[in-house]
Amino acid sequence: MVMKRFPPRRILVAADLSAPSLSALDAAKALTRRWGAVLEIVYVQHPPMVAAWVGPDSIPVSVPPVTEEPKRKIEEKLRKAAAGLPPERLKLRTVHGWPPAALLELARPERADLMVMGTHGYAGLDRLLTGSVAEAVIRRAQIPVLVVPERRSIETFARVLAPWNGRPYATRALRWARELSHSLRAGLDVLHIVEPGSAAPGELDRRLATVLGAGPDWTLRARKGEARARIIAEANSGRYELVILSAHRRPFAADFVFGSTVERLLRHSQVPVLAVPSGRMRPRLVRRLVSRAGARLY
Repeated sequence: MVMKRFPPRRILVAADLSAPSLSALDAAKALTRRWGAVLEIVYVQHPPMVAAWVGPDSIPVSVPPVTEEPKRKIEEKLRKAAAGLPPERLKLRTVHGWPPAALLELARPERADLMVMGTHGYAGLDRLLTGSVAEAVIRRAQIPVLVVPERRSIETFARVLAPWNGRPYATRALRWARELSHSLRAGLDVLHIVEPGSAAPGELDRRLATVLGAGPDWTLRARKGEARARIIAEANSGRYELVILSAHRRPFAADFVFGSTVERLLRHSQVPVLAVPSGRMRPRLVRRLVSRAGARLY
């Protein structure tokens, strides 16, 4: 399920006054101003917890301790951080519960068009043991999720990177990349990792032209090597301000051990990452049971 409306008219940002979430709020404000959208700031109140499991096919996610500040003071600070937006285009919502489950309830097409989140950028053993709320959300969000590293700005864009392997889920993300790069007046580089039996460059160009058009505002970059390593290297090359790719997941065993491509990128990318739903959704009953299981933890 890919966002039906572009540019986004309803943007959600998860904020809790931490430095990563304030970076996300700054990014969400910039996009709200650019697109004339409505921004809703979501603050999740939750009891103390060290770690929790997000469903049967994921790693633990860390949950920060409960703040000592009263909710009213937090909301006042969040409104101050969002200063500059017209009051009619700014909303503030406080929800209660397990952060991934609470945010996933809001990350639906009928509620919003885009979600923006921050990430602490943990790596190594810390990430293996605690995971990330952002990773938990992008696994099942039904709308695109923009994850912004701490202390990163997205006020200006020059080039956008979009990994593409030719599969339908990657093409969905590529269409999103086309619309977003046009909106931001940024150049678009399509990264294709050459594998044995891959199509010739001329054939790739023709296939891409059916998706992106024949204009000069995109470039095909064909590279050899292990796909995830090449994507991370390109993302951190200094040429890009944003990476857009599908949140597609492989079968349980492979992703449980290594993580999906987008999750690996979140752990290592120095630039914001936009994860677009792959279109493969669990049956509604299963999604409802997972959501209720999370709610019952409280």
